[in-house]
Amino acid sequence: MRRRKKAVVLAVLAAACALAIGAVAGSANPIDGPGLTNVPTANPKSPGNAPASRLSPELLQTAVAQGSAKLDGGTQQVSYYGYDNDVVNVAGEPQMLPTPAVPNEAHKTEPDKNTYLVFPGGLSGPDASYDYGTHFLFQGHEGGTPGYITRINLDADAAHRATLLATQDVNRAPLATIDGSTWDPWARRLLFTTESQNAPTYAATPGYPSTVEDVSGALGRGGYEGIQDDGDGNIWIVEDIGGANKTGTTAKIPNSFVYRYVPSHPGDLANGKLQVLQVLNAAGDPITQASQTPLDSPDQLALHVYGSSFRTRWVAIHDTANGNAPFNANVLAKAADGNRSSGPRTASSAPARISASSTLTRRATRTPPARRTPRRAAGIRSSV
Repeated sequence: MRRRKKAVVLAVLAAACALAIGAVAGSANPIDGPGLTNVPTANPKSPGNAPASRLSPELLQTAVAQGSAKLDGGTQQVSYYGYDNDVVNVAGEPQMLPTPAVPNEAHKTEPDKNTYLVFPGGLSGPDASYDYGTHFLFQGHEGGTPGYITRINLDADAAHRATLLATQDVNRAPLATIDGSTWDPWARRLLFTTESQNAPTYAATPGYPSTVEDVSGALGRGGYEGIQDDGDGNIWIVEDIGGANKTGTTAKIPNSFVYRYVPSHPGDLANGKLQVLQVLNAAGDPITQASQTPLDSPDQLALHVYGSSFRTRWVAIHDTANGNAPFNANVLAKAADGNRSSGPRTASSAPARISASSTLTRRATRTPPARRTPRRAAGIRSSV
């Protein structure tokens, strides 16, 4: 058992290094990370071709879970890590490959953003007699029905490796499909986004079974994708909603926003204010959807010049003091003339000035986990 655990931890460390590389764009040696040798050339794009990954020699890539893994605590609807049970074989298992008798396959789900956490005291699972270890990866699944949350127990054996945590919320409503995730160390909850203006934003406990609550009465609903907390306990949310085409072209009108939820106190997911980021152009005017609608609009072009910086301000669009019913943040942001970006996919901590090469494009950066975790949450280390 000890030898097995050691081998898994070594593999996890390698995977964590790979994740750290992705977190700091363009850096060969991420903060708090090991020295790594650059890969001299990336794999070229080649339609229909799927070559092996090219890694620095200091890194090791290993699978810790796959879609065909049977879930610990699975249900009749969801019994395997990466499949729905919408098409099953004669044994009641999801049809993973077509056969002459059953040409259709079960629907494949998509585990999305992973959140890595260490719990020194361990976490509970369906098997009360089993020690699930201390190292975990959490993820929501973006495709399929229902949506669901799983936990990969990195120290566990094959039978206990992937645990189904939840398929419904505390009101027994089926979960929507999930996109982004992060850990709020003050609330001690995982946060999940659904990339839909018509679906909840969730907070979930990490143990089994997970208690999942809809917190969109405070954080709102939108095409939320990236989500991250900062060192002050605020929650940053990045949207990804495509806009309409510009006249006569296939170019999109920007339609996504950067939000910040400011709780009444760190960890309060029920009381607080949601703000939208407003970016100012060189003349000091807000960059809005209207100002970016014309083809080759100066405001939109300026946002995509690497190295440029802009003055910004936060505009409050919702306060739970005035009500806590779920609301559409995108609609409120448009009314407040928030800045519409072209849909960055990751959240980022930003100063009063913002860089076009980081937060407003897809090369978004993230604050290193060690600097993001507050002292009161010592012992819980998170990495995304």
